[in-house]
Amino acid sequence: MQDLKPLIRLNQREVDQRRRVLVQLQEALAKLLEEREAFERQVVAERELAFTDLMLARSYPAFARLAEMKREEYERRAATLRLEAERAEEAVAEAFRELKKFEQVQEQRDQAAKAARKYRETQMFDEVASIRFSRQQGAAEEEGEG
Repeated sequence: MQDLKPLIRLNQREVDQRRRVLVQLQEALAKLLEEREAFERQVVAERELAFTDLMLARSYPAFARLAEMKREEYERRAATLRLEAERAEEAVAEAFRELKKFEQVQEQRDQAAKAARKYRETQMFDEVASIRFSRQQGAAEEEGEG
C-alpha cells in the first residue's frame, strides 16, 4: 500500500492556495463597498452644498448623472467580485472534498496496516506460546519416563 501523505500535502497546499484567493476576493469586495460608502457620503455632501449655493445648484444635475453612472460601475464591479468569490468558494469546497478523500483513504490504510501488524504480533505470540508449551510437555514427559 502506497503512502498518500505526499498527495495529502499537495492537496492541502491546493486548499490553502484557493483559500488565499477567496480571501483576496472577499477583501477586494469589502474595499469596494467601503469605496462605495465613501462615494455616497461625498454625493450627499455635494447635494447639501448645491442646496446652499446657486452656482453649484446649476451644475448639480450633471454631477448627479455622473454619480449615477459611477453607482452603476460600483454595482457592476461588486457583482463581478461576488461571482468570482462564489466560484472561489466552490473551488475551495471542491479542493477540500478532494483532500478529505485522500485523508480518509490514508486513514483506512493506516488502520489496515495497524490491524495487520497486530495480527502478525498475535501470530508470533501464539507461536512462541505453542513452542513453550511443546517444550514444557516434552520436559514433563522426559521427567515422567526418567
